[in-house]
Amino acid sequence: MKKFNWPKSYEEPFAAYNLPNWIKNLGVMSDTHIPYHSMWALTEAINYFMVKKIDALLLNGDILDCYMLSKFNPDPTKRHFDQEVIAFQEFIAVLKEALPGIPIYYKLGNHEERYNKIMILRSPEFLAIKHFDFENVLGCNEMEINVIKDQRRVYAGKLPIYHGHEVNLKSVSVNPARSLFLKIHASALCSHLHRTSQHTEPSIKEDVVCYSTGHLGEEHPLYARENKWNHGIARIRLNEDGDYKVINFGLTENKLFIV
Repeated sequence: MKKFNWPKSYEEPFAAYNLPNWIKNLGVMSDTHIPYHSMWALTEAINYFMVKKIDALLLNGDILDCYMLSKFNPDPTKRHFDQEVIAFQEFIAVLKEALPGIPIYYKLGNHEERYNKIMILRSPEFLAIKHFDFENVLGCNEMEINVIKDQRRVYAGKLPIYHGHEVNLKSVSVNPARSLFLKIHASALCSHLHRTSQHTEPSIKEDVVCYSTGHLGEEHPLYARENKWNHGIARIRLNEDGDYKVINFGLTENKLFIV
């Protein structure tokens, strides 16, 4: 085969993140937007996961709001990033107390990506110092949190899981799960759009089913006082072959744990 003298390439490898195959009962929660989280919704979510005895937890993006790192003219009187870091550590401490011994996986969402964007804009020279990596600033290594970054697709068995911004999902008026299907044309689960939904496309081989999960943040934030959001979480049951069942539902106060 003929060789060519190509210029140097900076192409980087990109691979999915596969959750360990011993996980059989995965809890999924997202979009808490700390410190603008809903305490009642979080309480419902964690109590549900405790009752169902999940063996691993996936934090599927936008766990932190990173409010003061936003490009959208943040109010300087609001909580600053250092306070969000403390709140995150307190949040993880509650999770570990309620769900002892289970691994926690933290997939970064678009709000967490604000950190690197503002570092590039204001302090690019610090990006090469590991101490200033987002996960190190939060203390994830010390808290034994498995961080998934670079918009990597996560697999729970055969199910791909996205935050949603990786496939450029934006606000939709009808069905977020259908929007996910139109982006990838495969079964998958995402968060990001703050709404519980499901969309099925029949196929001659097997149905394609997409899911979107609700959020656990403030119901009526200043930037979206009236919205179509709902609080919600998901649980994924997995077998040895990687086949799965998604239990995806909205939360209401005092919900009976029937799913």
